[in-house]
Amino acid sequence: MLTLYQFRHSAFCLKVRMALHSKKIIYKIQEVTPGIGQIEIFKISGQKQLPVILDENNQIISDSSTICEYIDSKNNHHKLFPEEPYLLAQAKLIEDWADTTMASACKNSLINASLENNDLRSALLPDEIPNSIKEIVDNLPLQNISKISKAFLKPKSNLELQKILESLSKALINKKFLVNDNLSIADISIAAQLSLLKFPRSSGPFLEGKGCPEFINNPYLDNLFIWRDNIEEYLFSANNQ
Repeated sequence: MLTLYQFRHSAFCLKVRMALHSKKIIYKIQEVTPGIGQIEIFKISGQKQLPVILDENNQIISDSSTICEYIDSKNNHHKLFPEEPYLLAQAKLIEDWADTTMASACKNSLINASLENNDLRSALLPDEIPNSIKEIVDNLPLQNISKISKAFLKPKSNLELQKILESLSKALINKKFLVNDNLSIADISIAAQLSLLKFPRSSGPFLEGKGCPEFINNPYLDNLFIWRDNIEEYLFSANNQ
């Protein structure tokens, strides 16, 4: 059975889980503790970044895009990478934007949100961390740090991301998917990064609905988050197992 080494709340790990479910591939999860756990990942893969998968033949594959291409080659169910060249180019361009520009802006927004929100900060901590440590983190006076960080985390990119996502939200009012009429790597890549702005049901009850207020409270993004939730509901529903 394929093993996925992951950080649970990583958007890139969510991207891989969504790809696995779209292909109906059975897998098991190995949760990695940040820091200590990454030493073991380095031993088996030569790098510390996640996600990493170990397949049935003990082949190690890293990088979410490479993993998704590998997953897509496993069977013909729900091809994530379109065969038609123009559609493939569209899908891969969107994936690349989601994995780079969007990912960076989403991460920065989540950092600021977690500095201001004790509950969010605590919920993001790994389960393995003792409650005593979590209580210390909860009580840290990080609001002033948040104000300072906003000066360095490119707030302009935050506004640019909101404008792009607002346009995307509007474009998806009468569409199920971004490229043609089928689920593709483009949908999965965008949906995964959106999890950092407003955590979906798959993040668990402590995080579901939490995230970055400026995005959550933006009414022009409501349709986009509904679109994301519909994709997750389909992929992770019991009927799709």
